[in-house]
Amino acid sequence: MSTFSDVLTEYINTKNIKVFPMAKYCGLDRSTMYKLISGKRNPPPRDILKKMILFMHLTPTEIQHLEEAWNVTRIGPEIYYKRKSVENFICHFPSHFSVSPDEFIFSSKIVQHNPDSDCIALTSMQQVNYFIHKMFLTEASRSSGKISLLLQPEHEFVFHLLSTLAPGDALEVQHILCLNSQDAFTEHHELINLKYLYEIFPIYMSGLNYTLWYYYDNIHSHYHNMNIFPCMILTSDSALLYTADGQSGIFYSNTAVIHMLQEIYDTYLEQCSQLFLATTFSPDNFSNVFRTVFEADETAPTFALQPEVCVTPFISESILRESFNYELPHSEEIFRNATAAFAGNMRRLTDSQTFVYFTADGLIQFAASGRTAEIPEIFYHRFTPEQRIQMLRGVEASCRDGSYRILQKPLNHIPSNLHLCIRGNIGTLIFQKFNGEVMLFTIQEYGLLETFLDYLQNMQESCFYTTEEAAAYVQDIICRLENGSIE
Repeated sequence: MSTFSDVLTEYINTKNIKVFPMAKYCGLDRSTMYKLISGKRNPPPRDILKKMILFMHLTPTEIQHLEEAWNVTRIGPEIYYKRKSVENFICHFPSHFSVSPDEFIFSSKIVQHNPDSDCIALTSMQQVNYFIHKMFLTEASRSSGKISLLLQPEHEFVFHLLSTLAPGDALEVQHILCLNSQDAFTEHHELINLKYLYEIFPIYMSGLNYTLWYYYDNIHSHYHNMNIFPCMILTSDSALLYTADGQSGIFYSNTAVIHMLQEIYDTYLEQCSQLFLATTFSPDNFSNVFRTVFEADETAPTFALQPEVCVTPFISESILRESFNYELPHSEEIFRNATAAFAGNMRRLTDSQTFVYFTADGLIQFAASGRTAEIPEIFYHRFTPEQRIQMLRGVEASCRDGSYRILQKPLNHIPSNLHLCIRGNIGTLIFQKFNGEVMLFTIQEYGLLETFLDYLQNMQESCFYTTEEAAAYVQDIICRLENGSIE
């Protein structure tokens, strides 16, 4: 038996399905159908699966269950749930973050202790959270504060509170995170390492001076197998050690203890690696951005997934010259770099080394606004309708040859703040912080890079419009620009 045959058998039994009529409806002989039901044959092609679904009159929930079982059996549970985790990360990439103020309201009666004591035992999550709140607010009020974290993102209170602190460089936050050295999943089949990435991203977007470091270990063994206080928070004048579940801990304000723990933390930091290299996408930092985004192995294929269409290969030198903002500092050098970069993108596209996945909504947004989120607005003036038409003709041709694909459900409404690109061994995420600043993150951890690349390389054809449909959609937008119904 297999996962698919188990689910199929369940529906056949509960719905009293007659096997021979279903086999006939699907164009199969009775023997083949029985082998599918018993798991002695691999799952059928998708067109046969669809016929089975129609014949059995399945509900939407049952269809989802059977299709998941079909995928799990076809490619294996680990690969399926790994790719499903990437899909969920993309669909729910944080574009905003809200926290209830009630989460940070504490009664003074929660903790009763000797104010002169420099060592306080904490015996509840409320008490632990109370001291975390106190430590963070005190450190954030300093002219040069520093918070050091050694913990996992399961403690939501910590990350909710951090995301509400005033952004800026005055407060430095260092965070050491443990990643699984092998793919591991939650009980809900979520890839743990990717789940952690999702949970910490709002802190990056909040604008804090936050740096994430990682090391490898078995997370469950390290944090949940009789390790008394695996979590630690340090500030200038206090330290908190507490259990993985946040239910108990010890608060220290003794200077010698804090100094010793900080020395240990710094030693740990030397053994860790940075998860991302963060670069601000601004005129003052343009050389780093161009070097990261555009200087890569010319022979390596490029995969990009983003809400709006990628137009940079179609920004000719003449279009760039007409739309470029020459008032920028270093404008001549930026112009030269941009010209070379966009020409390189066109060269890779011509060599069939580029695959771009985008949404229909993003295509309309570009046509209507003359803006692309790929490039911060400070670098250029709004593209004219004539320039948009010229670029969209290139997009149309790329849709016809299959290098540009328009996304369908469930990715047809991916968050506007997500721009993922993998080129060779370089992976980048471009997003906008809550203050409007555009950031470029280079993924340093190979496991995450490989996870994203595996997903982009193996997307199902059902995720896209056909090449003919996509080209016709772009052509319709061009016609609307030409007749003035889109300005």
